[in-house]
Amino acid sequence: MPLSDQQKIDLFDRIWQEYVSTHGLGGMSKSDFDALLLWEYAQAMQTADTFHLSSVFRIRESRAKSLLESAAIKFSQLTEAEAWSQLLSALAGVHYHVESLEKGQMRFHLKTPLLFRYLQNQARLADDSLIFNSTSEYVIGNLATLYRILDACWEEQAFGSNWQGKQLEQARKNIRNIIGRIGSQIAENNLEELKSMKKSRLPMMLEHGSKLASIGGFIKELLGTSS
Repeated sequence: MPLSDQQKIDLFDRIWQEYVSTHGLGGMSKSDFDALLLWEYAQAMQTADTFHLSSVFRIRESRAKSLLESAAIKFSQLTEAEAWSQLLSALAGVHYHVESLEKGQMRFHLKTPLLFRYLQNQARLADDSLIFNSTSEYVIGNLATLYRILDACWEEQAFGSNWQGKQLEQARKNIRNIIGRIGSQIAENNLEELKSMKKSRLPMMLEHGSKLASIGGFIKELLGTSS
């Protein structure tokens, strides 16, 4: 679908602001300009589909991904609260899978890969790290860490003064959905059998999650209905 006249005007204004007003003509490298152009087009079309973008710009899909990732850091105007609103909304709609019983890991497809860095930053604040495969766009993470991240997101003003009111209310709704989806997947893998497996860390992580200050009650419900 081609850009509308208004989208073309908005795109030109944004490029003029960055390429001319901010950096001065010739002050931006070609790679940064390429990233800016692709980024602004992606924002105008509201897509991060690298297959589509690679077709439009006649480049490899791997390069489209690289340019998007670079542009997301340099040109994104999202606040942290806006990024987390989008991220939690996306995570509330994905399927979760048990990746490793022994390690207590879950796997899920991140449909908003450009927001992974926000997720990774919270994992680091929880003294851990997540694994992201840029090709498959799957994330693998320790269940206890995922619970700690959600617990932190539950708190008022966790991501600034805007993280309250209706924005926080919707975020908490998404957090409850995420917890439910993870719990359903674990329940489908027979929680009682997992408890009897000495090498599985998932039951221990569920117990840990049930003790978290903000979201623990929702996890207790899973333990209660599966015992």
